[in-house]
Amino acid sequence: MKIKILFLSFLIALVPLYSGCVRSYLVHIDSISDRTAQVNKVYQILPGNKDTGANDLQFKEFAGYLVKTLSIQGYRLAGAEEKAEMEIYLSYGMGEPEKHTYSYSEPVWGQTGAEIYSQSTQVNNPDNSTSQQSMTYVEPQYGVTGYTTQTGEYTSYKKYAIIDAYDIKNGVAGQKLKEIWKTSVSSSGKTKDLRKIFPALMAASVKYIGENTGEEISVNIGEDSETLKAIKNY
Repeated sequence: MKIKILFLSFLIALVPLYSGCVRSYLVHIDSISDRTAQVNKVYQILPGNKDTGANDLQFKEFAGYLVKTLSIQGYRLAGAEEKAEMEIYLSYGMGEPEKHTYSYSEPVWGQTGAEIYSQSTQVNNPDNSTSQQSMTYVEPQYGVTGYTTQTGEYTSYKKYAIIDAYDIKNGVAGQKLKEIWKTSVSSSGKTKDLRKIFPALMAASVKYIGENTGEEISVNIGEDSETLKAIKNY
């Protein structure tokens, strides 16, 4: 029983340590760019999702985060009296749910042994003599006797944003616009809340948006990140 009490005390002691952990997001970034493009970083932003208008509330919210992200990299949203040189299309969404199975070991609690001890007492006999009477006690000892393998299942959702930039300064009427750069960001997790994860997608991509990563890279962004806090407060 003593071992069990110590084990529970150890778990209780760990609670404050885990409660102070900061959540982080693993974000995957794939960015490619045309380094020969000659345009200033003045842009206008448009929805890239089909059937999504510029006044869609969710688009306006996500576009606000993107504007803040781009401003950190020196981009400037064109004002009413300023002509944009780039068109940036923002697409976003969530993939189909993916089911995952995992296994883990679970300890089995049981008797690991016993402690045996004796106790002697003096007994007064009817003839006024005395004798010693001994009693034996057995105290079971408990602990982890083994492990069993358990399985669990969870569902994850891929959340993503795709940001495409096109040259409209040098565009020719009737011809396809020239793509300047394209940055794709994504993150998978149990939550289905794209609104919650979107600022983290933007914060993780700050240094890479409009650049050339050469391959898909992964970035951890914590909720205590100053960049994330700045983007949330656009």
